[in-house]
Amino acid sequence: MWKENYMSEIMVRERFLRSGKKVYEYSFEMASVDGKRKRKSKSGFASKRDARIAGRKALSEYENVGQVMVDRDISYADFLDLWMENDCKLTCKESTLYGYEKKIRLYLKPELGGYRVSSIDKKILQTFITDLYNDGFSINTIISIKGLLTKSFNYALENHYIMTSPANKLVIPQNMQPDKPTRRKEHIYLTKDNIDSLFERFPKGTSSFVPLQIAYHTGMRPGEVFGLVWDDIDFDNKVINVNRQIQWRQVKRSKKDIKKTNGTSESLGYWYFTSPKYKSYRVIDIDDVLVSILKEEYEKQKRDEEYYGEFYKKYYSEFQLLFSVQKNKEKEIPLNEVSTKETDFGVDFVCRREDGSYVTSRTLQNVSNAVHKELDIPGYDTYSLRHTHGTMLIENGADTVYVQRRLGHKNINVTMNIYTNHLTPIIKSRNNITLNNMY
Repeated sequence: MWKENYMSEIMVRERFLRSGKKVYEYSFEMASVDGKRKRKSKSGFASKRDARIAGRKALSEYENVGQVMVDRDISYADFLDLWMENDCKLTCKESTLYGYEKKIRLYLKPELGGYRVSSIDKKILQTFITDLYNDGFSINTIISIKGLLTKSFNYALENHYIMTSPANKLVIPQNMQPDKPTRRKEHIYLTKDNIDSLFERFPKGTSSFVPLQIAYHTGMRPGEVFGLVWDDIDFDNKVINVNRQIQWRQVKRSKKDIKKTNGTSESLGYWYFTSPKYKSYRVIDIDDVLVSILKEEYEKQKRDEEYYGEFYKKYYSEFQLLFSVQKNKEKEIPLNEVSTKETDFGVDFVCRREDGSYVTSRTLQNVSNAVHKELDIPGYDTYSLRHTHGTMLIENGADTVYVQRRLGHKNINVTMNIYTNHLTPIIKSRNNITLNNMY
């Protein structure tokens, strides 16, 4: 019986560039596609020998892989775009994608993007990781960047851009002294005078008052505060159910389309609900002062809605919201876009203006700017009230595990490292009393 020989033959020929320079090109026959013969070729080699060696290697890889070859000359920058488009966007949550895109834009492309993906070796990546450490990046940031390297090169390996992954077993040099101090932002603690000044500047009636009060009295994250709807608040039992957070997603849409479908912003993006950080669904107690503030705000919004009537701004979610912390823990919550486009699922935000328009978390950026310029509180940012709440709990003798669960920390070490390092006068005094009572 007749048997076809599939082994291809390397052909090498001379070629001349426009400059007149002579180079060599290899080529070999590949599998037919739709009955048409295909050849793989590459030129630019200085000698016939170089072209033949490269051709043999390419042919060997082609026959071992058993499929049409990919472009192994693709840059790492272009490969990252391809990986994001063909893999990450199919498997990752939007919040995860946003984090990937940011780290790729800030770290991977500037330092590694110019290399061919097939030319990057472990030495290049290890030097990159070590340089990040020496430049003062936090261990958590380096771990997340290392994870991106591992995932992207695994995809390159699976799709035959490379033969082995250079990202395997990269080491984060935690036991050596970095050249620069770690870039760890100091968490500031607001004094009583600071708090008084803050609420004198942003009193009742301003759009910032309610979210600032919630953050101060609960220690909730900004995304959790601005993701609250009235059904999350149980006035009878004096608790808030943390069922979600709200985040902003930047996308390339026309302003006309955004204005038509999304009343929360006219810029290129949209707000969406997603699970709290670390899926820290929880029920937290609230004090009588905050209960009173929230009850008053609730009644005010009902009066505002009646006054504005059909002109009162209304918002909707793509999917129905769940208001049970336990059910949210048990079920994977989809990303849930928020817009003014009517659906069956109305969203009754806690943070609203008089006309019903949503007060977004970007309000806190305006607060920070005003605090820096007018109140002279160095280091104040959108998390300062959260850190202050945690420190006040420790000051007043709250159990560390209670603080961890209330604030939704991933583990107890976060609580210990961040919220017990403020040696305020109250904490120092209490520690001195404890010390003196020991002997």
